Parts: sequence; structure tokens; C-alpha cells
Amino acid sequence: MVSEARLLVKMRRCGLSVPAVWDLDYEGGQLIIEYLPGRPLIEVLNDESTTSQMVEHLLQRVGASVRRLHREAITHGDLSTNNILIDGDQVHLIDFGLASIEYDVERFGIDLHVLDEILGASHPQWEGAIDHVIKGYLDAESAMGEAPVLQGGKVPSATEVHTRLEDVRTRVRYHG
Repeated sequence: MVSEARLLVKMRRCGLSVPAVWDLDYEGGQLIIEYLPGRPLIEVLNDESTTSQMVEHLLQRVGASVRRLHREAITHGDLSTNNILIDGDQVHLIDFGLASIEYDVERFGIDLHVLDEILGASHPQWEGAIDHVIKGYLDAESAMGEAPVLQGGKVPSATEVHTRLEDVRTRVRYHG
């Protein structure tokens, strides 16, 4: 809980759209955070009025948000369509209970792999959804430039993370 609060404060300072921390009651075991408007991505993707153009646009924005998160050397740890809120064009990332500071490209690839698996399993009607996420992820890097060198080291590039995602995908698929 304390780690989640620290990471939320760090992310807010970096301009990421995550809930603000209002209070932390360590002894009482409560973290009070800002309410963010929007609908979980799972609801948006399952809404019959959602068009393929909307999905492409939203998932590219999700990819860009995830890349901004990763550029701060933070992995989400539970990047699911329940933990991404959509409010118009705004993408909010929530639920950082499993988040951590990382510099190993593997952890970033796994972060994207979790989202890939959930998109495929829970939203099969949007075939190739992860491709839109990856496009947004890579385009964000192009727009922002090379990943920074932070206190703990150099953050892997978007291309390195994408390459690792492809590697992770081949290792975890059932072969038989």
C-alpha cells in the first residue's frame, strides 16, 4: 500500500493520468485516492455501439499511456481492461497494487503481454486489438524521443519492449 502510494505520487508528478493520493492511513490500512471519471475499457470494448474506428483510436491512446508509464521505469503489473478508464479521449490508468519500478526489459514485455492475453480472451470480437496498442506505444516513443536515463539506469526503448513482447508471446503459447 505504501509502495502504491509512492508510485502514484511519482506518476502524478510526471504528468501521468492516474489517481491523486489524498490520504494514507498506514495503521488503518487505507489508501484514499481521487475518483477518476470514465468507463473501464472492458465496458467500452463490450459496448455494442463501439465502432472499430473508436477501438483503433482508443487502443492507440492506451498504448501511448502505457509507454509514458514505462518511460518512468514503472510496470503496472496488472494491465487489464478493468484497470484502464476511458473518459472521452482521456485514458486513465488505475489500480497500481502490483506496480513496481523496473529496468529489466522482460518486465515491460510481460506488462504488455498481460494486456495482449486479456484483449484476446475477453474481447475476441476485436481481432488484432494488441496491434493498435503497440502502434500507440511505438508512436509515443517516436513523438517523445529516446527513453530517459533515470536514477536506476536506462529505461528500455519501445522497440526493445516490443521485441521482448514478441519473445514472451512465443514462450508462453501452447505448442501441441
